[in-house]
Amino acid sequence: MPEPFLVSRRRILQLGVGGVGLATFGPLLAACSASDGSPPGSSSTGTPKKGGTLQYARTTGPTSLDPHGTILAGDVYTLNQIFEPLYVTAVDGSLRPHLATGHTVSADGRTYTFTIRPNVTFSDGSPLTAADVVYSLKRAQSGKGPLSFLDGVISSVTAAADSSVVVELTQAWSPFLSDVSAFSNSIVPNNLRGKPADEFFAKPVGTGPFTLESWVKGGTVTLAANPRYWNTARPYLDKVVFTVVEDENQLIQQLQAGQVDVIDNVPPANVSSLSSAAGVSVVKSSQWSVDLLLLNAQSKPFADLHVRRAVARAVDRAQIVKATTFGTAEVARSFFPSSLQYYDAATKVLDYDLSAARSELAQSAYPNGFSAQLLVPSSNQAWNQAAQIIQASLKQVGVTVSINSIEEAAYKAAFQKFDFDMFIDIAINDISDPDEMASFELDETNGGSNSYWTHYSDPATTALVRQAETEQDSAKRQGLYSQIQQKVADNVPFVPLSYPASLKGLRGGVQGFKVNPAGAVRLEEVWLA
Repeated sequence: MPEPFLVSRRRILQLGVGGVGLATFGPLLAACSASDGSPPGSSSTGTPKKGGTLQYARTTGPTSLDPHGTILAGDVYTLNQIFEPLYVTAVDGSLRPHLATGHTVSADGRTYTFTIRPNVTFSDGSPLTAADVVYSLKRAQSGKGPLSFLDGVISSVTAAADSSVVVELTQAWSPFLSDVSAFSNSIVPNNLRGKPADEFFAKPVGTGPFTLESWVKGGTVTLAANPRYWNTARPYLDKVVFTVVEDENQLIQQLQAGQVDVIDNVPPANVSSLSSAAGVSVVKSSQWSVDLLLLNAQSKPFADLHVRRAVARAVDRAQIVKATTFGTAEVARSFFPSSLQYYDAATKVLDYDLSAARSELAQSAYPNGFSAQLLVPSSNQAWNQAAQIIQASLKQVGVTVSINSIEEAAYKAAFQKFDFDMFIDIAINDISDPDEMASFELDETNGGSNSYWTHYSDPATTALVRQAETEQDSAKRQGLYSQIQQKVADNVPFVPLSYPASLKGLRGGVQGFKVNPAGAVRLEEVWLA
C-alpha cells in the first residue's frame, strides 16, 4: 500500500466484459484471451533482441520473497518477476488473463471458474496444475499477510480438473477478479514442495520470466532468465540486477555515468535536467497513487476532529505541489487518485484557509495550539521539503511541528508501531478496483493496517466501504464511493497532498520499458538495444 508499501488500485475502468454470466460491475477486461501465449501490452521501439544484463537501481531492496506475506515495495517489485497471478493488470489499467486463459462467473456472482493456461511449468520443470492454484489461493487467504483481507470473501477453492479451478464466494463481491490479480495472490507450488516457508522462499520456484540467482536481503538481487518460461519468446534479457542506492543524488549520478540502466525514482527536481541530458530519458506515467499526510488518532490532539480539520485547512497543498514536484504532479483533492475508478471530482474538500484553520482549532480541545512530531524518510527529498512547508504552515495557527527525518528502515518500523503523531507516505492502489485502497485506509478491523496506521474508525464510513464491496451495479457503486470520499474529506483521518506521477530514469538503450498504473513493470518485455 504505501511506498514502503503498495496500497494500490487502478484508473477509471468501465463495465465488466468477460466470461459467461459476468455481471456488468467489474473492472475492464481485455477483449483478448492472450491465447497465443503473448503477454498483453507488450511493445517496443524497433525489433527486440535477446541478451544482456539490465542494471536496475532502486532505493530499497527485498527482505522477503513470499508474495502472500508482504507489501513492502522492495519485496513486491522483485518477487513479481518470479511469481505470477491468474490475471494481471496491463499498462492501460485493464485486467488480462495470464496464468488463467479466462474465467466464467455464475449469475449470482458467487462462483468463479478459472481455466488454467496449458503447458505452463514452474522454473524447476514441474507442470502448473489446478492443485497449485488451489493451494496458493488458500494460503494467501489463510495466512497473516497484510493483503490476506483481499481474499476474505472466499468460502472454498476446489480443483474441478487439472486445468480448472472453482472459487466459491460467501457473497457477490465486485472487486474479486481485481483481487485475484494482486501480487499477493501469486501462484506458488503446491505445499511449497514440502519445504518450510523460510527455506522455500530463500530459493523460490515460480512460473515467472526470471529465477532467483542470488540475493542479499535488503540489498543486491540478481535474477536470471527462466529457460522454462511458458512464453518461449520471453524474457529478452539474460539477467536483471537490482541494486540498492538510497541516496537520490547518487541514483542520478549512476544513471548519467552509465553505471545503471534504470533508476526507479527520479526526484521531481531532476526531471527537467535529466530529460535534456544526452543518453538518458525520463518515463513519466500516471499512477493510482496519492501522497498523504497521515494523522495518528491515538495521539491525543489528532483524536480531536477539529484539530484534524484545522490541519487540513492550514496545509497549502498547492504550494507543496509547486515547490516539491516541479509540475510533475497534481494537487490532490479526494484520497482517491484522480485516475482511479469511482474518483469524484465534486468532493468538497477543506481547502487552504488559515482563518478557517484557526476557527477549527479554537473549537478544539487545543485552542492555543500544541506540539507534534512529523515523521518522514530521510531518503525522500520531496517529502522532506513538504514536511518543512507543513511545519511552517502549521506554525501560523499555533501548532509547533518538529520533523523527525530518519533512514527508511527506522521510518517503516516507527509508523508500524504507531510511534508518530503525523507521517508522510504514499498510497498506491495496485489492483483495478478501488476497494483495496478504501478498505486498507478506512476499515480499521478488516483492512489489514488499522486504517493505514492512523487508527481512524468511523462506523458509518466502514459500512459504506463494505456495502460498495457487494454492490453489483456500477452506478450505485459510484454513489457509495462518492459518499466515502466526502466522509474522508469531512473527517480528515489524513490529508491528501498530491497525485504524483511515476518517474523512472532510463539509459538510452533500454527498450520496451512500460509502467502500469500501480507502478509495476513487466521486465520480460524489456530489451537492450
